[in-house]
Amino acid sequence: MPCRNVLSTSLISSNMRNLYISLLLLCISPAAFSQFYAKEVGLRGGYSSGITFRVNLEESLSYEGQLSYRDQGAIFTVLRQQHRELGMDRLGNWEFLYGFGVHAGFYFTDSYRIFFREVYFGREIFTPVLGMDGYVGLDYRLAELPMSFGMSFQPHMEISLKQVFGINLWDFGFHIRYRF
Repeated sequence: MPCRNVLSTSLISSNMRNLYISLLLLCISPAAFSQFYAKEVGLRGGYSSGITFRVNLEESLSYEGQLSYRDQGAIFTVLRQQHRELGMDRLGNWEFLYGFGVHAGFYFTDSYRIFFREVYFGREIFTPVLGMDGYVGLDYRLAELPMSFGMSFQPHMEISLKQVFGINLWDFGFHIRYRF
């Protein structure tokens, strides 16, 4: 009879160990599928079309650099963005983004605009530009692939020789990004 108790005790401890391992795997498995990607690189199409690079510092904070082509020139933009999750479906996750930033770059222009008057130079000249940007966007991150798609609204105001003070409220764009 004592041999039977030892056998049943070892079976119970073996079953308990398997139960603990199963519970541990169940607790860990959602974390394995919800990876945090620290960096993203992609393309943005719209009025300010170009290349984007985003660094995610936390789940809700990121910095994005954009090198874009606009008005026959190049603009480099740095944005600070806050993220808010909107919801998860079975294929991915929706995120709302908002933030602000600055940009610097240059244009080539043959005219100068001030107070509804336009003065023509007769040839194209180099025009530096400095400005501030706003950012509002909606991203869809795929669950199975490290990709995200989205659209953004990026109004900006700037100071340049092309136009002393300019405001653009119509910079809408679409983007695709690879997360790594």
